[in-house]
Amino acid sequence: MKPAILAASLLLLNQQISATAQETPGPAALIDALNGTFGKHAGKRASHAKGFCASGDFTPARDAAKFANSPLFSQSKVDAAIRFSIGGGNPGVSDKSRSVRGLSMRLTGGNETYDLLLISEPVFFAATPASFVSFLEARVPDPATKKPDPAKLAAHNTKYPDGKNQPALLAAHAAPASYAATPYFSTNAFVFEGTGGARQHARIVVEPAAGTRYLTEEEEKTMPDNFLEAELTQRLAAKPVEFTIYAQLPAPADSLIDSSQPWQGNGRIALGTLRVNTLAAQSCDGIVFMPVTLPAAISPSADPILAARAPAYAISLGRRSQ
Repeated sequence: MKPAILAASLLLLNQQISATAQETPGPAALIDALNGTFGKHAGKRASHAKGFCASGDFTPARDAAKFANSPLFSQSKVDAAIRFSIGGGNPGVSDKSRSVRGLSMRLTGGNETYDLLLISEPVFFAATPASFVSFLEARVPDPATKKPDPAKLAAHNTKYPDGKNQPALLAAHAAPASYAATPYFSTNAFVFEGTGGARQHARIVVEPAAGTRYLTEEEEKTMPDNFLEAELTQRLAAKPVEFTIYAQLPAPADSLIDSSQPWQGNGRIALGTLRVNTLAAQSCDGIVFMPVTLPAAISPSADPILAARAPAYAISLGRRSQ
């Protein structure tokens, strides 16, 4: 290759590398974007700032270990530390807000730990870290109107159409009437290794035994802004709250790396039953649920959002500990 052509090629390559680096924000940029949209709140998570904790247990399904060949799934029952939350970084947000609800849990047993981080819609609001940052920056309230600038929202949706999927789902129904009456989804895919070494991508889906119920139009108007914790307390006084945890298998066209896209799905494997027994007496804000804290039989997919989450959570913990 001639020197001039080589130099031009190297220049183009460097420009492409630089552009890629600029297009892929680091983990601190994700937390900065959350703080920029919702503000900084001492001692609170940058995302899912409003929440409370509970304790319970997880009973693996009889054949769960065949799909995920892990000591954890071979136990008769394991402990579960649980946190229910509302999406976003505002700890004072209304329980009636049309935003996602969160269910995080840490399952511990068989000398293994499994963290599951789930939301109440089957898709995430961004496919990449760049889209994540842009989505939040477009929603920073205008100082004059106290609302996001419609032009910025439109510009984001044009550049990152993946950002339209979750808001459309949230707008289609009212907020959940209970943490016990909404399904939850991992949105990220993971790789499960079963007996014999068979490997299979799957997303996690959690179905409530109580069924799904959203607030009625009248309840949206009349319910107080803080009702979810009292509602769950009342339920638990009668009996434990139960969910069934499934591994959802992908259909051939389902993306394995884009958490903003819904899955058509191709069947489910029951992994077990989560039982919520009581609300925690103390805050669990010191617990950092990490989406890549996984048992030996489960590994992360190549989803770029999944890869960005763990280091971002670590930065968020450091900031709220200051």
